[in-house]
Amino acid sequence: MAKKHKGGHGDIHPDERWLITYADMITLLLAVFIVMYALSDTNLRKFNAFAQSLSSVFNTDVMSGSQQFTITTGQATTPDQGSTVSSAGFMGADAATVQAKVKDYAIRHGGSAGVSVDVLSQGVRIRLDADALAFEPGRAVLQNASLGTLDNIIATLKPMTYKIRVEGNTDNNPVDGPFFASNFELSAARAMTVLQYMEAQGVAPERLSMAGNGEYDPVVPNDTVIHRAENRRVDIFLLDPTPQDPSASPSSAVESIAPSFAPVFGG
Repeated sequence: MAKKHKGGHGDIHPDERWLITYADMITLLLAVFIVMYALSDTNLRKFNAFAQSLSSVFNTDVMSGSQQFTITTGQATTPDQGSTVSSAGFMGADAATVQAKVKDYAIRHGGSAGVSVDVLSQGVRIRLDADALAFEPGRAVLQNASLGTLDNIIATLKPMTYKIRVEGNTDNNPVDGPFFASNFELSAARAMTVLQYMEAQGVAPERLSMAGNGEYDPVVPNDTVIHRAENRRVDIFLLDPTPQDPSASPSSAVESIAPSFAPVFGG
């Protein structure tokens, strides 16, 4: 008579093979929860690094927020605080912080702060238009109505460590007044005024630089009153600390050396 084979502990009954698949699924779920926990215990900078890694692997933008907002037009939407901009690298989180603070200030002041925030390859650009700074024609004196907007921006930028570059721009109308001989001098003086105000409010001077572009870096043609008003602006750049192409600059700026003059605030 043949002896019956007694199965050992290592044998798997045909009806219990589903346990192998079940065990694999539990292992995968455990790995997923570990990753989710690790992501929940991080900050925006680490999250942006994670998103950048995924973008490079899949060769596409992932976890990107909506388009940057422009307060003056009010037509674009604001990215969520946790969103990232793929072209900004590690500056994405700080760009989102600046955007959120500027938008909040605009909402609290009627939504007309005249400020927009954009992310460029060189860093973050904060644009203050003619309404935001309200310079008088041919003058470089900050009006009291402009100081609240600047104070809000400065309070946001002070804790950061990026270099800051201030650029002044004018329209193509000839300078009106006895104070400046050209639009180059006027744009440089306006940039210097904003720079000196930032320094007076506690921004470290070694972080600051400036340039005057005159009428030669317009955002739109100087063909209408509205377009000329758009070209009268001051741009504040937060410069990306990562190495850049030496030929690249925040804009096609022509560096101007302005003569020393006392800070001109108020008026």
